Amino acid sequence: MTVNKTNSTKRGIPGSVGLANLGNSCYMNCILQCLVHVEPLTNYILSSKKKEQKEEEEEEEEEGEPSSLSSSFTKDINRTNPLGSGGKVAEAYASLIKAIWSGQHTFLSPQLHEDLNRVSFSSSSSSSLSLSLSSSSSPTVTIIHDAKSIRGKGGKDPNNGGGGDDTLLACKTWAHHLLRNDSIIVDHFQGMQRTSLTCPRCKNQSIKFDVYSSISLTLKGRTDGRPICLYSCLQNFTGEEQLDDCNAWYCSNCKVNVNAIKCVKLWTVPNILVLHLNRFTFRSSKRRGGGMLQSKIEDVVDFPVDHLNMEPFVHGPKATSSNNDDGSGGSLNAAPIYKLVGIVEHSGETADSGHYTATVRNSRDCRFYKCNDSQIGDATDNLKGSGVYLLFYKRENKGECKWGGMDRIMMLGGGKKGTGGSAASSSSSYQPSPSILDSEGFTMVVGKKKKKKSVVLL
Repeated sequence: MTVNKTNSTKRGIPGSVGLANLGNSCYMNCILQCLVHVEPLTNYILSSKKKEQKEEEEEEEEEGEPSSLSSSFTKDINRTNPLGSGGKVAEAYASLIKAIWSGQHTFLSPQLHEDLNRVSFSSSSSSSLSLSLSSSSSPTVTIIHDAKSIRGKGGKDPNNGGGGDDTLLACKTWAHHLLRNDSIIVDHFQGMQRTSLTCPRCKNQSIKFDVYSSISLTLKGRTDGRPICLYSCLQNFTGEEQLDDCNAWYCSNCKVNVNAIKCVKLWTVPNILVLHLNRFTFRSSKRRGGGMLQSKIEDVVDFPVDHLNMEPFVHGPKATSSNNDDGSGGSLNAAPIYKLVGIVEHSGETADSGHYTATVRNSRDCRFYKCNDSQIGDATDNLKGSGVYLLFYKRENKGECKWGGMDRIMMLGGGKKGTGGSAASSSSSYQPSPSILDSEGFTMVVGKKKKKKSVVLL
């Protein structure tokens, strides 16, 4: 058991349980509190087995012991992933979720922190798992490594620097991603963005698709004291910027480095949208000895609580919702409308110091609760404080769709009719046209006389 139960004799509110600070663990506690109320993930962990699980629950011998893990969760844990923990972290997280929703505790002392410290991760993932204050959702990354399914070699990345059909390249990129990433996290937490680099001289363009789990938004402090609008931050994120000399891009057509025009567009948005408000800025010190100076933007950000409309920022094909595993499905072509699930706030002057608290919407009683480590109370204050750092949003049920709608797009196969399916069936059923993609999965550059397969990587 990875949870030290505390106050077991006092009944608590299911889902609203304090987490003890085990030493600089306030940031992780806040992330956990937000994840607790992400319904797709929590329901996946706690969903009951049919008949056999009911029999197991009747045989629980310890008083206050929460219900068993769902059979699908236990079956899906990947214990052989070299980037994971052999399933230890996933099981520790699941045990914590069970205890939080049991209604039998007012606060807990989770040992998930120690489980993370005991696990030896590869150097490639250590930075993601360090729980650094600038990270947006580190605990989620850890759970991904335990839950993801490695179904084969990843192969070569299909992204390229040439032209071609965006939908085709997006489907190819997502299918490549699914070769080594297939889990409940991928289903609900990940979307895709399209990045283009355009030469200002000849308009030659390079296009690349990337998978994301959170969106980091740059804040620009205001001098008039007015709040920063979240929609303005999203517009800036998806706007154009010209690269400086330090980030010059090599244009294969002009054969020189150019200050390319960079543009990032959201191709799909996941059911669970995590927005990171980047309040910390860094600049080099002019004093002798150098070093970096930090500053924090304390401006209030105005964000929607019940109706965040992401439709203006999504540039991929409008996805039709497919059936979920239980046979239910969202409305066709439903707009990506979100409601707020959780907030993480930072108090302090730098990213290396201060304290983190969370405000979460209990997914059962729909009330907001303030979480300050072991202390839980009603969120009576204004939710839009000057320290808001992370925003967790959940897509409305009628608009929920697997993989941000990519399952439906891939099954349609560029206009072919089809129905939704599993990760394996969806990714395998999508067959790119060999006349457009070469043997390595790159889109051929059209219009060149000799080097038709020339590729420029981002």
